[in-house]
Amino acid sequence: MGLIITHAPHPEESGLGYYRRLAADNALFGWRNLAATAGVEPSRRALLTRTDDVARNLGLNSGWTESACKQDELCRSWGRLHRAQSDAVCPACLAESPYLRHHWEHAYVTACPTHRIRLVDRCNACEQKLTPARLYIGLCACGHDLRNLPQTSATHAQLWLSTLLGGRGRSSSNLKPVFDEVDTHVLTKVVRTLCLRGDPAKPALPRGASHPKSVDEAIVFLAPLEALLSDWPRGLREHVEQRLAAGNKEARTLNTQLGDWYISLRKACQGTSLEPFLQVIIDVAAEKSECVLGLDSAKAMAEDATRHVRASDAAKAIGISVSRLHDAIHLGECAHRVRRMGTRGQVYEVSCDEVKRIQQHRAQWISDSKACELAGITPAVLERMKAAGVICSDIRWREDLMKGGPVEQQSLLDLHERVGQSATPAAAKEGTTLTWSEFTSRRLGDKSAIASLMQAIACGEVTAVTRARTLGDMSFFMSDVSQYFGTPLLESGMSIQQLSKATGWKWESISHWMDEGLLACESIQLRGQPCRVVLPHQLLAFRQNYIPLADLARAMDKKSSTLSLALFSVELLGAKRLPDGALRGALIRIADLGRLAVIGAKAGHDLFVPAA
Repeated sequence: MGLIITHAPHPEESGLGYYRRLAADNALFGWRNLAATAGVEPSRRALLTRTDDVARNLGLNSGWTESACKQDELCRSWGRLHRAQSDAVCPACLAESPYLRHHWEHAYVTACPTHRIRLVDRCNACEQKLTPARLYIGLCACGHDLRNLPQTSATHAQLWLSTLLGGRGRSSSNLKPVFDEVDTHVLTKVVRTLCLRGDPAKPALPRGASHPKSVDEAIVFLAPLEALLSDWPRGLREHVEQRLAAGNKEARTLNTQLGDWYISLRKACQGTSLEPFLQVIIDVAAEKSECVLGLDSAKAMAEDATRHVRASDAAKAIGISVSRLHDAIHLGECAHRVRRMGTRGQVYEVSCDEVKRIQQHRAQWISDSKACELAGITPAVLERMKAAGVICSDIRWREDLMKGGPVEQQSLLDLHERVGQSATPAAAKEGTTLTWSEFTSRRLGDKSAIASLMQAIACGEVTAVTRARTLGDMSFFMSDVSQYFGTPLLESGMSIQQLSKATGWKWESISHWMDEGLLACESIQLRGQPCRVVLPHQLLAFRQNYIPLADLARAMDKKSSTLSLALFSVELLGAKRLPDGALRGALIRIADLGRLAVIGAKAGHDLFVPAA
């Protein structure tokens, strides 16, 4: 049989309180009678967990019974802090809407944040506790109207804690300290630690004191919060100072000096929204204590508070070994302070600003691999750049604390910028350029010549063809580069002496042809002396256009002078006049010889075949 009067539970209504209100509205004798009507065992657990049976038998919406079940599960999750043996109520709330709020069942909730008054769990008429077996929520078992209970103003700490617990971890902006999304289980641990050890000069209270059975007992237990939360964070700071003064004077760590009080708070607060409690403790310890901070899980917070880190952590942040940092400390290269550790030991601490300063200086010097990556070159090219002095490098950089590598990064960037600014865009033919990354001794041979070329480029004497993203991609004309390199070009071509020996031409004739521009060549420096080299393609071009008169006379078994007289109508080129007036090294165009052959053919006889 269903109930005559049904209604939905309020959003903040207690699970059992909802069924008590239904029982009273339907004139039943308490919630146990309601459970029997619903066909379930007359126990709190059965009534709240068998939601489908209760909804079907009482004619309730299943969503209502599920909501009551969830509210009761929340209350039961509080464990021994669940106030289940008596009711605590706010008279003003009952006057507005007579139902039990679920957060009134928490043992640490002692005030109503809405009306800012204390909760009451004892009738002022009969002096008895408000038992959950009452038939009507708004009346005491003696018949006294609970809306007329005396109202007492709540304190700041009572309102702060009750707001957090009642709002499921959400605090009010006008109650400091303000936290967002506080885990109520963590909050109760922190409150229990603060209140059990509220007096630094006295031993901790028994653990049973943290589970008050009444509102009055809760107010007494939570009394230390009044001083701790007053004028936040001044109250907590003063309390920490008192604990430091009362602690072990010979302690060298905060765990030893503040003991279980600090250890419990650190474990509970760290990594949660209640971390400001731990931060206040560490801030005060950094100012008032000589202990070594940062030896526990709150190391990061200690570093922020003291602005100092241990030498081992500083060495790791800088990127050097601890022994190297100790050497720098002893040499006065690194600012530091000393803290006692243990009975005879000591600990070096370096300020965060000093670590940052060293990191900034070391960041300006980079490793060889990073320099190669930045410039787009190989290690071999980087070594040539170091030898040429076009970048700033230091082979003994490990002896300098302020250098993180052998190459100064800015000098590499400046070189790239200078080369890029001096670049002269030009249309270069394919195969006529060479990139900076190809300046290797394996390709170009002479290391000193590579150094000379790099220095010339750095000074602007040799300019790049185009500006590139990296220094290694910068291109240079082969004609500009080749004048600094002798050995590779000499190996691929022939000098004047070598060409003279191979062809039988006089070296002064060859030199004269080069001066006249008839024979192309490359100018190089060989062992510090200028040298001209003829490459294969240049010699080929010369032979395609010209033939020396001496070679033609030798082929016709004649003397050069005789042949020159016979070819009086043919223009001779490139002849060098000797002091005695004679000519040497005359050239004849291949095209002119071809025309003579055509003329002879038309005349009916071959000019190149003897008449006999």
